[in-house]
This record gives sequence, structure tokens and C-alpha cells, in this order.
Amino acid sequence: MIKEKKKKDRFGAQKTKRQILLEYGRTVLISFLLALVFTILLSIHARSEMIKNLYENSNEQRRMNEQIARQLIMQSDLTKDLKKKSYAVCMQVGNIYELAHEYKNAQFAYEIALEKSGYGSYSSYYKLTKVLIAQEKFDEAQNVIKSVKDISDKNLIKYKSRAYIEMGDKYYSIGKFLSAAKSYEKAKFYYDKFTRKDPVVESSIKNRIVNAYIETADIMVKSGLNSDAVRFLTKAEKYLPDNFNIKYKLAIIYSDLDPVKSVEYFEPLLKEKPQQIDYGVYSKALMKSANIMDLEGKPTRAKYYRYKIHSIDIFVNQKVVYKNDIEVLLDKFIVRKPWFTYRLKAAYRFKNVSHTNIRNMSADFVLRREDKVLETISVKCVGKSAPLYSNGGVTEEIKIVFDKNIFTKNELSQYLIDIYLYKDEKYKTLVSTMKVPLKTINNTK
Repeated sequence: MIKEKKKKDRFGAQKTKRQILLEYGRTVLISFLLALVFTILLSIHARSEMIKNLYENSNEQRRMNEQIARQLIMQSDLTKDLKKKSYAVCMQVGNIYELAHEYKNAQFAYEIALEKSGYGSYSSYYKLTKVLIAQEKFDEAQNVIKSVKDISDKNLIKYKSRAYIEMGDKYYSIGKFLSAAKSYEKAKFYYDKFTRKDPVVESSIKNRIVNAYIETADIMVKSGLNSDAVRFLTKAEKYLPDNFNIKYKLAIIYSDLDPVKSVEYFEPLLKEKPQQIDYGVYSKALMKSANIMDLEGKPTRAKYYRYKIHSIDIFVNQKVVYKNDIEVLLDKFIVRKPWFTYRLKAAYRFKNVSHTNIRNMSADFVLRREDKVLETISVKCVGKSAPLYSNGGVTEEIKIVFDKNIFTKNELSQYLIDIYLYKDEKYKTLVSTMKVPLKTINNTK
């Protein structure tokens, strides 16, 4: 009889049946987990492609609908005897004209539909409001919205909130930002009446209000109306109290209006994003605040502000790289396809255009596609032995080679390279964003 060979481990000892079963089970489990991870990755990729295709198909469908609508309009006058037609027909005719961007006829059809609409139906109100806004007939649109008395009705609340968002978007698109902000606030007033809210929609309305007030404030600053700018930024701050951009704008404006208030805004911002703070404006606000404290008979407070100038100066020199202090020089960008994939190679230098020597600086070269980071290369480019001198000092050439496999020129053209410079890893400054030069791609071999 031929005896079955018993399995042995790597030390030559015979394995028990339990050990063999555990090994088989572990192998099966690992294979299952790998298959599961692979399946999940495939499903994520498939979902992103599906969303992309749906978006493209939606745009194509919209173009086709517009073309069909124009053809129908060319064949006959759809507004003829419309008053004798039913509500549904009037709405459909209005929709056809709206698709063809013939808003005057769409308005006519929706006005007739509104006369025929039943109680509690707000579709005709919304469609009429929409085409009036498209024609910038804002007063007429307001009259349509106000013609419906406010009641606790979900459909009514939905209609008015959507209508005011449409109106705000139109005002914003033509540069009437204050009117846009007021429309968005009305939209929020009605949206807040919903008992169940969608966080995405709620955030979207808030962001619209904030952006409109920020744009309004920027216009006020350009017109020299700083007090008005503060008023609008303060309104925006109530909606997004932790927004860096709002607080920084207030800090800058207050540096002239109220230096002490400016310092109150600057202090937390310096801790959060010092590389985005204009230290020159901050230091002037501190000096003005110190002088004010002297006049008010508060020498201890004045001393604090002056000490703050000195301590921040040390902090900035040791920790912060400002974008405007460094000029990025691209010496060469090479793309080659030695086998089946393209490889990216680049050579950079950095020029110090500030008035301060830099004795410590590193760089991150980040390859990304849209918001997805594909690869990061970190390089130490300035040290004590090789400082970057002020007023035109230039680093030695820094050569970068990305490992990312890139298969087509089309894919390559969608990539971006971000360059971050920093003295401290906590405070990285984005100094450059560039696409792969198309000329480089076309010259690849």
C-alpha cells in the first residue's frame, strides 16, 4: 500500500489536520477579502462613470429637447386659440416655448394656465415666475409670488422658496449682488418653514446668501464705502461665523476703521492660516492699536501690542512662506513614452523676491486629477548650508520625476501639478498650479 505523504511545515514538523484546515480557511478568507475589495473598487469606478455619463446624456437630452421645441414652433402657431384649451395643454405649450427660450410666448401660455389652475396647485405660478425672471421682469415676478397668500401648505412653501432662489440666481448672474442676497434671504425664510429639512439644500441657500453679501462688500470697498462693506460682511458672518474669508476681509477693512477691532479678527486667523495673512497690514493695525492705548492711558495694553509685532515678526520668519515672496521658475518639462506609458519629468527653481533671507524651505509637488491627489513628491530645497538670499536669490535646479503610469495623451492633459512651499509642515502655501503643457504633450515621442 502506498502511504499518503503528510504535509510538513517549514521546520519539517508534521502538521495536524486542524493546522491544515486553518491554513486553508485563512487562504479562502484572504481570497474572499481581496475579491470583495476589488469588487468595491470596480463598483465605485462604475458609479463615477455612470454619473459622468448621466450628466453628459442630460446635456445632450436638453439640446435635443430644445431642437424639437423649435421645430414644433416653426410648424404652427401654438398660441392660437390657447384660451380655449385646457390647463394641461397651456402648460405644455408654455413648456415648449420655454425650452426654445421664447420666454414672451411662454409667459403668455403660463398666464392662461394660471387662470385655469385649481386651488393648491402652484406649478403654473412657478413656471410663470421662472420665465418672468428669465426676462428680468423682477417686479412682475414679485407680484406673482406675493399674489399667493401665505398659508401653511408644503407646496406653497416649496414654490416660494424655489422662486426666490431663481430670482436670486438671476440677480447674481447680472451683478446685482445685494438684490440677490435679499432674494436668497426670502428663500431661506420660506425654506425654514419646512419641518423636515435637507442639509444640502439648507447649506446651498446659506452659501448663496454669504457669497452675495461678500460680492456686495467687495463693491463697497472699491467705491470707498468701507462702513457699508463691514455691514454686509457682518451679515454674511452671521450665517458662517467660522468662515476664514469673511473674517479676513473684516480684519483688513477694520485696520483703517477700528485698528483694535482689526487686531481682534487678525489674532485667531494668524493661528489658523498665517501663510494667507498680510503681515504688513496686521503689524500696522497693531502699531495703531498701541498708539490708541497710549492716548487712552493704557500703557500695559500698548506694550502688549508692540510686543506682539516683535513676536509675530519672529514667527513669520521661522514658519511662514508667502506666495508673493517666491517666484516659481519652470526650467523644463519633459514627457516621454519609453514603453507603454508616459512619464512626467520636470525641473524647477525658486526665486526669492522678498527682502528677507530664507534659510529653511521645503516643497511638495502634487500631481492631481480634478480633486483627486495621485502622487506627492516632497523635496528639501533650502537649508542652512544653502540659504535662499533676498532680492533675487535662486535655488539650485530641482528635478522631479513622477512614478504615476499615464496611458494616453488625453488622460495626461487632464492632470494638474500643485506646488506647495513651507518652512513648517503645518503651514503649507500653494504657490503654483499648472497644467501639463499641451505643447509638451504634442512633442512627445
